[in-house]
Amino acid sequence: MAAVTGRASAPAPHQPPLRPVPGVKGTAAALSERCSAVQTLVQEMAALASERVAMRRSRRRSRCHVRQIAMYLCHVVLQMSLTDIGAGFGRDRTTAGHACNVVEDLRDDPVYDAFLSTLERVVQAVFPRAAQGGAIDA
Repeated sequence: MAAVTGRASAPAPHQPPLRPVPGVKGTAAALSERCSAVQTLVQEMAALASERVAMRRSRRRSRCHVRQIAMYLCHVVLQMSLTDIGAGFGRDRTTAGHACNVVEDLRDDPVYDAFLSTLERVVQAVFPRAAQGGAIDA
């Protein structure tokens, strides 16, 4: 990349090692799979509700917003730490924190809040033990 742009590429930011989650086998893979599953749920629900919920216009922004909602749900419903969420999505913990703040600020809209409440119930149904603070088998 340095030869193409003429600039030295920056080293990848340091990702802290994932902490073991009680009852979860293969922590890094399990967290990544769980985050991916939540993101897929959000994406499918957003597609179903696209007429009722105003999603962002551009595709890139829409994907980013779906990821932000998924990060928020992982934090609120699955009670994952921001560090684990960031690692599960391949982002930094501060990005996960920002995502939670963005989604929480948008909950003032009653339609958006109803959509998120539905998503929370779906995630609780898919991951019942995680939503109650229990261990999950991956």
